[in-house]
Amino acid sequence: MMNLLEITKRYNTQSKCIHYLEYQRWKGKPICPYCGSDHSSPKKSEHRYTCLDCNKSYSVRVGTIFESSKLPLPKWFIAIALIKDAKKGISSLQLARHLEVNKNTAWYVQSRIRKCMKESVYLSGIVEIDETYVGGSRTNMHRTYIEKHGIYPDGMEHKTPVLGMIERGGRVVLKTIPKANKQTIRPIISEKVDNQSTLITDGFGPYRTLGKEYQEHVSLNHEKKQKKIGQYNLSSIEGFWAMIKRAVMGIYHTISVEHLQSYVDEIAFKYNYKHLKCTFQLIIRRMLAVI
Repeated sequence: MMNLLEITKRYNTQSKCIHYLEYQRWKGKPICPYCGSDHSSPKKSEHRYTCLDCNKSYSVRVGTIFESSKLPLPKWFIAIALIKDAKKGISSLQLARHLEVNKNTAWYVQSRIRKCMKESVYLSGIVEIDETYVGGSRTNMHRTYIEKHGIYPDGMEHKTPVLGMIERGGRVVLKTIPKANKQTIRPIISEKVDNQSTLITDGFGPYRTLGKEYQEHVSLNHEKKQKKIGQYNLSSIEGFWAMIKRAVMGIYHTISVEHLQSYVDEIAFKYNYKHLKCTFQLIIRRMLAVI
């Protein structure tokens, strides 16, 4: 398992980081990113090669997230370690302090790493489904913003709905949605959940009649304080919502609607791979676009 201490010891120079990237991308035999040929010769400059077929010069960073970045690779590696190990997330300001870079650079690095955490997951078995709203408190908003956006004291207009689907003992899928209605929610469930699954929801309107499309649908009446029926409950997804809201309030404070999906992608990735010992390697390989 690659933790921050081990990464800073093993990959503390640009050369060591490049050697690691070359192994992860090529397994010892350089392949030209332009024509796909494995006939290359090393150049005098360190870690560059010339393709003997198309005659182009390249390095392991060509065609990857690292290609256009001026940030030294050891700092990229540290950023990956910090982000993957921060259970509730890490703010761009805190990351900037650790990397000794400005906030914009830290945000750029963070957004590129999050991009590699996005994935397509298909759920089956017993699946809990629920929605929540993520956003700041109305009391912290300026009066002119409230008036402009038509936000009412008890409304959710200033918050973004997020649909969550969690496999019992398995993975989670999180999707930000423009509106929590049947037209938006049902196609997502259909795309992400096997129709032989047992679905557990509350009595919210968009979930009604799911039993016609899936093997079984257990609906809990929360208005009557019905928390479970036999082994069926929503404790997993409700616990997950609590974790997300702690991250928003305690780490990120405010998240724009535009970037909310990338934040929840990061949280879902960490949950889905919480037992994987080589998460660092997985992220690196995705950044190299080899899987």
